[in-house]
Amino acid sequence: MRVQKLSLKNFRNYDEAIFLPHPSINIITGSNAQGKTNLLESIFYSLRGRSFRAEKDKDITKWQSNRTIINTEVHLASRNFNIQWQISERVKKFFLNGVETARSELDHFGVVMFSPEDLYLIKGSPQERRHFLDFEVGSLSPGYSKIWRQYTRVLSQRNTLLKEIRDRRSTRDMLDVWDDQLFRHGAKVIYLRLQVLKKLIPIARKIHFSLTGGAEELQVKYLSSLVLEPGLTEGNIYQVFLNSSKKIRQMELQRCQTLLGPHRDDLSLAINGIEAKTFGSQGQQRTVTLSLKLSQLDLWHHEFGFYPVLLLDDVLFELDQARQAMLVNKVMNKVQTFITTSVTGGIEENIRGAGVLWQVHAGNLTQKEEF
Repeated sequence: MRVQKLSLKNFRNYDEAIFLPHPSINIITGSNAQGKTNLLESIFYSLRGRSFRAEKDKDITKWQSNRTIINTEVHLASRNFNIQWQISERVKKFFLNGVETARSELDHFGVVMFSPEDLYLIKGSPQERRHFLDFEVGSLSPGYSKIWRQYTRVLSQRNTLLKEIRDRRSTRDMLDVWDDQLFRHGAKVIYLRLQVLKKLIPIARKIHFSLTGGAEELQVKYLSSLVLEPGLTEGNIYQVFLNSSKKIRQMELQRCQTLLGPHRDDLSLAINGIEAKTFGSQGQQRTVTLSLKLSQLDLWHHEFGFYPVLLLDDVLFELDQARQAMLVNKVMNKVQTFITTSVTGGIEENIRGAGVLWQVHAGNLTQKEEF
């Protein structure tokens, strides 16, 4: 898969821009606050329907503008697709090949993002790792995003009902209606997470072992708020969820919170049996994160027959030279890659004939060199 053309109008600091990226490696350079990350954000938004850093869609619209348009031409599986987003303060429309359609159609397109903030995947709160499960790993399972949205909607309504029961504005009988939906959608979310992780973890372990020259072994474990045995079916998980919830019903009514379910789960990440979050160095934490990101590329290729687009936002040159070389060799001429940096560090010498150097200044993009 590759992005053939990107056209922007009123996106962040870009008035209008047309980007014709190289099919292999694109190094985007320039001083800080010129629009490098904005360019990656526009690609990510186009392929995911959301920003990786803005909480609200209106934040991506250029100051004093009313509407943003992102138009992307993508080549995938011998076909060309046109993806367009029209975003204003009140309306957000998605068009695929000129036809307005549902965002779920984006499930067919792949993008992997690696930014400095991704270190929070290791050292951050459980919420950061659930975000990884739901928005990155989840995209490897068709239909996951829809199930996850259904679950979060039911969860919110159930928590509201728990408060109403406490305040005697509703009765406990109403919980039965929401409980069945909560257990059904929740069991599906957990099952799909476990199925993807079953495939992803061995790949990540192999990559991590290679990155560390065989000195370190990565262990990844899913930590569920439910007591789950290996090999459970979706129906088994539903039953465990139902039985476990009954035992803590009174506690949930007192706290007005749903205390069990995938919204309270976590990932354990360890190096040679030692917790990476607490005892890993920043270099080790970065290597774990890189292993998880690269494993997504390989799994996506295995599952769907093509590689997704890779976005590296100001992280490549935080890696040592050996890891830089390993990463470049892995993606060159296989994965269309976009790398932002203030200083190239001479990496262009390693990718002669397989990339382009771009310059960004004040929202203006120009091709500086092809190498």
